[in-house]
Amino acid sequence: MSLISMQDASLSFCDVEILNKATLYIKKNERISLIGKNGAGKSTLLKIINKKQDLDYGSIVYQKNIKISYLKQENINNLNISIYDFIKKKFKKEININEKIEIEKIIKIFQVNKNSLLSELSGGYVRKIALGSVLLRNPDILLLDEPTNHLDINTIIWLENSLKKFSGSILFTSHDRSFIQNICTRIIDLDRGKLTSFPGNYKEFLKLKNERNHIEKINKKLFDQNLEKEETWIRKGIKARATRNEGRIKNLKKLRKENENYKKIENFSDIQINEIKSYPGKIIFKLKNINFSIKKKIIIKNFSSIIQYGEKIGLIGNNGSGKSTMIKILMGENKIHEGSLHSGKGLKIAYFDQDRSILDSNKSILENVNHGREKVILNGKEQHIIGYLKKFLFKSNQIKSLVKTLSGGEANRLLLAKLFLKPSNVLIFDEPTNDLDLETLQLLENIIIKYSGTVFIVSHDRNFIENTVNKYWIFKGDGLINTHFSSYNEFKKEKNKKKEKICKLKKNKINSNTLKIKKEIQETVNKIEKIENNIKKLQIKMNEPNFFKKNILQQLPILKEFNIEEKKLESTITYWENLEKKL
Repeated sequence: MSLISMQDASLSFCDVEILNKATLYIKKNERISLIGKNGAGKSTLLKIINKKQDLDYGSIVYQKNIKISYLKQENINNLNISIYDFIKKKFKKEININEKIEIEKIIKIFQVNKNSLLSELSGGYVRKIALGSVLLRNPDILLLDEPTNHLDINTIIWLENSLKKFSGSILFTSHDRSFIQNICTRIIDLDRGKLTSFPGNYKEFLKLKNERNHIEKINKKLFDQNLEKEETWIRKGIKARATRNEGRIKNLKKLRKENENYKKIENFSDIQINEIKSYPGKIIFKLKNINFSIKKKIIIKNFSSIIQYGEKIGLIGNNGSGKSTMIKILMGENKIHEGSLHSGKGLKIAYFDQDRSILDSNKSILENVNHGREKVILNGKEQHIIGYLKKFLFKSNQIKSLVKTLSGGEANRLLLAKLFLKPSNVLIFDEPTNDLDLETLQLLENIIIKYSGTVFIVSHDRNFIENTVNKYWIFKGDGLINTHFSSYNEFKKEKNKKKEKICKLKKNKINSNTLKIKKEIQETVNKIEKIENNIKKLQIKMNEPNFFKKNILQQLPILKEFNIEEKKLESTITYWENLEKKL
């Protein structure tokens, strides 16, 4: 038996159709990902299931005594409450000893003081507390609306593990493709009012969805050809009426109505960015031994880096580790306390602010994007604002709507439309993936990949980072920032490998019973450290701004030495591991 059964569900707001005779079943132990474009009605569907929104038509049947927990997309409004009291309130009754223990346990996991006010926490921590509170109630069905918003990567991984252990069913929306892939057992696609179930994971869904869209486009083309043929026939006038083919006339009326009601597949088209493709020089920023603190807390400590034109840099690390602070330093909003910062001449920065502060919520879409002007200039060419906004899936009757009436995803699409109009050679994105649907994410990825200028991205979206950047600033905490090249997945593999090495080294030092082997192990460990130091020195040379622009004959000796040292490191680690086996 299904926990929830929804049949023939229909709901519209003004002229926007959310559901059209839609059907949905949720069974036990399912983890369902609800996917759809921004504004399709995903959040509304969660509210319907949570009994916060009525249908126009249709029915929903719930299993008797079913318990539902719901995490809304927006962060908590009332922050003037302690962490403990906030979680306790979620139980809506006097809590027992076991529940008290569970509350204490979840607070301990998050490493916060239970008496701290929510107002004292970052947005990411507030989100963690909200997640903890809905998980603690042990519901039959857990409704999660964009649960990964504002979370750092480590917390997202914690959430994934927690949800896999959760005994109830889950229906969630998310833009995080890794999260969807790792969590879901089934996908439900909300597309133009219809709900379609796809078995399996996100990668399988993409294949099936693309096939369905392809088939739909072919069928629509055939339908249009048939309609045109019937319209040509009826235009013959007297001859058509003389045949008295009432069945054919009736069929034509049916075709016309079907065509009128058809909602086409909406896709982004011809999105461009107002890019300044010439830059006078090679260096964008040069940071030397910079230091920055807030209230005696070290945020950035002795960090140096040279950023060249064309580099794409990902800033990753836990919430509060200093990523947004670094962005503000580069933009000149924060002044460094020690060290030097050089900015190149002719920088034109376009900045995507996660708080959307450059949008005025009390003004219309049109007023926000182009100060009310009807024409925009993009790469030297003039076009009408309505045509420009249509490319971002805004309809002509929407442009006078106030920004405060838009969904989070629609507001972010508007922010992109505004951002792309600004002439730039540097793009800075601070958490751009929050609230964006999957199609908009792919659009943004393609824009960044094709962009010839420099890009900085702060994001906890693992797929997005992996697909767009070629250099990482890893914010370790306590002001320490490491620079890393290659992909994010390679970085994670290296990090895990290093952890394993450290654990094995510690184990060796403790458990070695043979003095000779113990001495040889220590000598081998020292040798490994020496090789690693040599590799670091070579990496510094390779990271110099003009290294890969030198003649190949100048590059080869360093590259050759780097490869030799890498192989030497691998063989020495293998030798050390074999020594360990002898103990």
